[in-house]
Amino acid sequence: MTLTLGLILMAIAVALSKLAGLGTSPISSIPNVMSILTPLTIGQMTIIFMFVLIGLELVFLRREFSPWALLQLIPSIIFGGLIDLFTDWLRWLPLNNYGAQLIATFISIFILAWGVYFEVNSRTILMAGEGLATAVAIATQKAFPRAKVWCDASMVVVAIIIALVGLHGLVGVREGTILSALITGRLVNWYTDMNPKLTHWLHIKA
Repeated sequence: MTLTLGLILMAIAVALSKLAGLGTSPISSIPNVMSILTPLTIGQMTIIFMFVLIGLELVFLRREFSPWALLQLIPSIIFGGLIDLFTDWLRWLPLNNYGAQLIATFISIFILAWGVYFEVNSRTILMAGEGLATAVAIATQKAFPRAKVWCDASMVVVAIIIALVGLHGLVGVREGTILSALITGRLVNWYTDMNPKLTHWLHIKA
């Protein structure tokens, strides 16, 4: 239930940031750019991208890769479907000027942080993004937070390269991506610190 709530909130956040047009979170930046370049939706590209991330986990872990990691495909497929669902549902929002787009982007970041908070505290199946960061941390013997930053930064760089080559500009990777990268993690930590009873309750229910 907690993971499901996290997936719903994260999907709403990605859909809202997609519609705002100022860039999505780092992990959604590549699917976002690819959805502009191809006939596929951002949700469909997200599912494909999650398959790629799990493949990268196998590359980093090799013999240490556990077949149980394939369970990450379950929330990934659900997540991609929810993104497209909410993108369609939220198209009515009047995001026709920069001010409205920026407000929508900030709202999406706050929602995304709640989604990540619930996902992490569900203590069930990791999403592929966190799974890759975990694999990198194990393979390089680095702390998870550092590996996560490295993975997120790499995704943004790849998204920028794809956008520059395929779209000849920073289309799909903009200030919203940078804001999300800078703010989301801090908000998740703040939510955790401000809600110790809720965090404890979620751990008991996990």
